[in-house]
Order: sequence, then structure tokens, then C-alpha cells
Amino acid sequence: MIFWIISAIFILTALAFILPAMLRKRSHVSGGQREQNIFIANEQLKDLEERFEKGEIESEDYQSARDELEQSLFSDIEGGDFEAPPNSRGKSSLLSVFFIALLIPVITIPTYLKVGDLTFTTMLDSKVAAKQATDKLVPRNADGSPDIKTMIIGLQKKMEENPDNFTGWTMLGRSYMVLKQYPEAVKAYERALKLNPKSVNVILAVADSLAMASNGEIVGRPVALINQALELEPNNLTALWLGGMAARQQKDHVLAITRWKKVLSLAKNPSERAEVRSLITEAMSQLTPEQKEKISVIKEEMVTIPGITVTISLSAEFKAQAKPTDLVFIYAKAMSGPPMPLAAVRKQVKDLPLEIELNDAMAMMPSLKLSAFSEVIVGARISKSGRPIAQNGDLFSEKSSIKAGDKVSLEINSVVSK
Repeated sequence: MIFWIISAIFILTALAFILPAMLRKRSHVSGGQREQNIFIANEQLKDLEERFEKGEIESEDYQSARDELEQSLFSDIEGGDFEAPPNSRGKSSLLSVFFIALLIPVITIPTYLKVGDLTFTTMLDSKVAAKQATDKLVPRNADGSPDIKTMIIGLQKKMEENPDNFTGWTMLGRSYMVLKQYPEAVKAYERALKLNPKSVNVILAVADSLAMASNGEIVGRPVALINQALELEPNNLTALWLGGMAARQQKDHVLAITRWKKVLSLAKNPSERAEVRSLITEAMSQLTPEQKEKISVIKEEMVTIPGITVTISLSAEFKAQAKPTDLVFIYAKAMSGPPMPLAAVRKQVKDLPLEIELNDAMAMMPSLKLSAFSEVIVGARISKSGRPIAQNGDLFSEKSSIKAGDKVSLEINSVVSK
């Protein structure tokens, strides 16, 4: 009911803009306007004659301008007597108004009833209405839950019509995994893999679905797919996790621990980290004496990922400005965010040139580690005051967008100026 009231208000508002204009008298020029135009034309004519008498305009220009003004004046005087017959004008306007006022609701309301969504006619809450409209598109079971099987049938038909839809095949594969129809999931993911052979996510999805179709056994092709994914993305958490599981099933506990330790250094979710610790502890208990000699367990705080190798030198131009005992601070800091270094080490000018590796073991705070940032700024600064905070006159060099595993060369050749 509220919807129809609002609709009526909109229709009346539209008519309020249209009808007054149609009912307005349609004489060419009203009496007041005509008199104003005549007065202006007379004034312009007087001005024109005065300028001609003073010799400000030529005779030809004067005559041309005068003719135009006289023609305009004549049109206003003669046009002022013209008016449409009152009766005919009134009848025409009233008939037009009647038809317009009638046609707007007659056309719009049936059209909405035919093609519109009537969900929105029963309530004012647009969010609830939108939800109901969406629910109509999703098939439901008797208990109101989404009917995934019917949805999959619809998606299958769409994929038959558009077999090159990469996203569609991955969606179909995930749907089959939800229903635990693993062989069908394998087929869907294989189709997606043919369309994008380098997609690590799809490579791992094929490996996972193949393993599930084999009662969780990660052997044969799934192992090859996991290794392929690790070659493309060595720090991919899913690949490392599945790779550790595959190694455990093959009794290669050393490889399993190695991969899970890397997961532990990369994962941020507390529950995931707790599960990985449990897996590592279990795998450790399975090691033979020979394997225990081969691998050493490192505490979580000491687990590191590849650091950043930095080579630092001092330009010849600035050697005279630095003393051998001046401190050199080498650091990595976030591209944006906390100003505190993520990793730092202190040397002296006499140690230059030198090469060091910045890693998590050099973290200033346990909660701020180099491995937690995808890109960082790496720098080296000679402190003239001996303080770790930069001061005017310090010598430095920095490079940005550096990633874990990179090698960076820094030549100290700039002066701090705040």
C-alpha cells in the first residue's frame, strides 16, 4: 500500500510540472512584454540617430541598423494585436491536459505490473525487498536452505553453452567439492586448468580433488601438481601445507617438517599455527635417530624465511666526511606504517664495504618482523651524532620496494636534510 501511495505522489508531482505550462495562455507576446519591447526599440532608435549626427557611424551602417530596428518595432506593434480565439485556445489546452493526465497513470501502472518486481510494492524497507528479490533467484529446499544441486544443474547448462568460461569451471568445481562429489570436481577443475595452466590455485584444486577422490591419499599426480605449484609460488601456504601432508604419507618426515616450519613462519591465523605446531610435534616423534641428526628443530621465534642480502659501501665523495669510528645503521622498515625498523644491525664506517643479511632474527619487536611485510625499504645511514634517529648532516642511502630474498647494493652518497 505504501508503495502505491509513493507512486501516486510521484505521478502527481510530474503532472504538477507539466499541466501549468499547458494551461498557460499562448499568445505570442503579452501586452506588458510588447510595450517593453516597443519602448526599448524607440530608445535604441534615438541613440542611433544621435550617433549618426555626431559622425560616429557611417551612412550605410546607420541605414542598415535603422531598418532592423524599424522592422523589430513593426513586428511588436502588429504582433500585439494577435491572439488565438479564446474559446478554441481553451478547448485545445483542456483536451491536451485531460489526455496527458490520463495517459501517465494508464501507461505506467500496467507497464510496472507487467515487467516490474512486485516485491517492492509490499514494503518500504529496500534491504528486505532486495533480499526477497535475490531469494527468488536462488532455488530453495523445503527447509529454506539453498538447493545447491539445482544450482549446479543450472551452472552445468551454462558451462555447456560457454565452455571457455574459466571462472564458471572453478565455481562448478567448488560446488562439487561442497557436495563431496569429488570425481565431478576433478573434471570441472581439469577444464579450468586447461584454460589457465599456470593458475596455482587451480593446480592445487586439482591435486586436492584428486586426493579426496582417492580417500585422502596424496600420491602420484597430486604430488607432482603440488611440486609444480611450489615451483611457481614457493611461499604458497596451501601448497606447503599439502606438500607436508604428502611427505608425511610417504614417511618423509624430514621434508614434512621442513615444509610445515615454513608454513609456521608465514601463517598469521592463530588456529592454523597451533595445528601446524601439532603436526610438527607429531612428525618429530616419528623421526629415526639418523633423521634427528639430519634435522634440528628451531623454536618458533627463530623460524625465518629468506632474508634480504645488503651490500653497503661509502662513495669516494663522502669518505672525507666520515670518521672510521662513526656508527653505520643498516635497516629495513615498512613502506608505510610503523616507523620502527623491522630489522636492524649496527656497524662502523671502518667495516665498509660489507655484506650482511637482514632477517627476522634482527627484529626490534617480536610482533614486527620482516617476514610479515611483502615489500620494505632498505637503507644504510652513517650517524654523525651516534644516535639511531636520523639527524641533519647524516649520510645515507635507501631503496624501496624490496622483497624477501632480494639482493640490494647501497652506496651511501646522500646527506640528511630535514
